Amino acid sequence: MKNKIAVVLALVGAASLSGCSTPPEGDIRVLCPIIGGAFGSVAGGGGMVAGVIGGALVCSNPDLDGDGVANSVDECPDTPAGAIVDERGCEIVEEVVVEEVVVVEEEIVEEVVVVAAAAAVLIPESCEQYVMVEDDKVVGFEHILFGFNKDEYDADEQAKVDCIAKTVIANDLKIDVAGHTDNIGSDEYNYELSKRRAHNVGIALLAAGVTRDAAVEEGKGIAAPIASNATEEGRAHNRRVEVRVYN
Repeated sequence: MKNKIAVVLALVGAASLSGCSTPPEGDIRVLCPIIGGAFGSVAGGGGMVAGVIGGALVCSNPDLDGDGVANSVDECPDTPAGAIVDERGCEIVEEVVVEEVVVVEEEIVEEVVVVAAAAAVLIPESCEQYVMVEDDKVVGFEHILFGFNKDEYDADEQAKVDCIAKTVIANDLKIDVAGHTDNIGSDEYNYELSKRRAHNVGIALLAAGVTRDAAVEEGKGIAAPIASNATEEGRAHNRRVEVRVYN
C-alpha cells in the first residue's frame, strides 16, 4: 500500500515539477516548494528537504513566455511565441527604413540677353526727302527758300516746314533757325531781312507744336552764302532759312 501511495505521489510530484515553468506567475514561488516537499516526504524524511530545495531551485526563476530569458530579468515577459528577443527579453523589431524620395523640380530659367539697340530715327511719312540723317542721327533739314526781298516763304515751302516740325517733335531735337540773304542791297538791310526770315519760320514751327526752348532764331545776313551770288541761281539758294540740329 505504501508503495502505491509513493508511486502516486511520485507521479503528482513529477507532473507538478514538469509544470513549474507554466503555472500562474503569482503562485509559482509558493506552489513549487510545497509540491517538491510533498514529493520528498513520500520518499522519506530526508527526501522531503531535498524536494523542497529542488522545487524551489526549479521554480524560483521561471521563463513564462519561453523566450529564453528568465522572468527575473525579463523586461518584456509577454513576448509572442517564437519571437526573437534581445538580452532584456524584448522582441527585436526590425526597423524598416523607408527612403524618402525627394523630387526636386528643376527650374530652367532661360537667360535672355538684351542687346541695347541704337534708338531709331523717327521720320514722319513723306518727310524723308527733307530730313538729313547720319549715323542714326538727324543732322539737318532741307533749306526753306525765299523770293527776292521777301521775308515770307512761298506756299510750296510749307511742306518742308511741316516735316521739320514733326521730326523735331518726334525725336525731341534741339534746333536753331538761321536766316540768310543774297548780297543784293546793303549789309544792314540784308541783316534785318535775314532776322525776319528766321523769325517767321520760328513762328511757323511753334504753331506746328515745337516748343520755344527747342528753337533759337538768328540772322546771318550775307555772311554765309552756300552758292555764288554772281548768278540768279546761286542767289536763289542763298535766300534761305536753315534749321540746324545741335544735339
